[in-house]
Amino acid sequence: MINIDFLVAGCNTHCRHCYVNGGPGPIMPVEDALMCIDKLDALAACLQDEVSFTLDHEPMNHPRIDQILSAAFRTAHIQNYHHGMTSGVGLMRREDRQQVIRTYFDCGYRDFGITIHGAPTHHDEITRRIGSYEAAVKAGDVLKSEGAELSVSLMLNRFFVEDADSISALLKQLHPNYVYFAIPIYTPHRNMPDFEPYRASLGDLESLRPYLAEWGQDESEILEKAQRGTIAYAIDRLAHGLDLPALFAENQEELYLSLHQDCKLYVGNSGSETLCMGDLRSLDLEAAAEVIAALPGNRDYGAFYDLAALPSENDLVRALSDLPQDTLYGDCPSVIYRGLSEMNVPTRLMF
Repeated sequence: MINIDFLVAGCNTHCRHCYVNGGPGPIMPVEDALMCIDKLDALAACLQDEVSFTLDHEPMNHPRIDQILSAAFRTAHIQNYHHGMTSGVGLMRREDRQQVIRTYFDCGYRDFGITIHGAPTHHDEITRRIGSYEAAVKAGDVLKSEGAELSVSLMLNRFFVEDADSISALLKQLHPNYVYFAIPIYTPHRNMPDFEPYRASLGDLESLRPYLAEWGQDESEILEKAQRGTIAYAIDRLAHGLDLPALFAENQEELYLSLHQDCKLYVGNSGSETLCMGDLRSLDLEAAAEVIAALPGNRDYGAFYDLAALPSENDLVRALSDLPQDTLYGDCPSVIYRGLSEMNVPTRLMF
């Protein structure tokens, strides 16, 4: 499966844990956006794999997003994968917000989501935008009132223990159709160190036990998964024979590409690009399809491909042992990336 991150507009926030290079950015001219949709459709026709694209980072920032959505919906060989997450800022500052929401609905996109990082002050601190909490909540209310399916993603951080009652009150206010509970992973991205002071621990999660069921979560499942995302668990796996080269050499079934606002097409997710394939306005699509078809998957955009440079398991254990053992990283590989970064081992994508 191939997915192309189509960056039609920048993001309204600059979240400290962002691993896809979000933040403010230029708006792609609508003429270029429509041309790129046609080009991507033609490119997909040259490929054997299933191909989709995702309008990112915050498509609601684009003044002509309704026209772009309609064109994306009419493609013959490639589909617009609508992930639906929004900061809310772009939507709430539009006077035509109802029309834009209706265009989404007309194109079959009814699922939307907002991310919450805690109470208003802490949310705004992590997103690095004053007023972003208020915008997200207002957008959730508007989307629900218009008939959208709304999800709320709770992005765990160390503030959640003191903000738990505020989070509960918000969920009662919004009545979302679904609540996600996310533990930010660690990837070797330049933005990631900014989130480390805010990262939660297993002890923080234990303190949230009384709230998990109220937030629509399976307490035992979350705590079990969290145990597998600590530094202590990664050390235990390494000490008991985890084959690190085999872990990072596993085949990946998805390939990510990025299309920037200047119409340049890259291999890799936004923020982790590894190869510029050229300007889509003049790119030889058949030749590009041959290159893409030969690429390995890169879904894990924090993955380590230079296997010859991997340190020994013992060296990695020593590096990890100097870190807090109950810090939460979401899964074992992301903990290992953190250990590699502590050893100053370069972990950027390499083909």
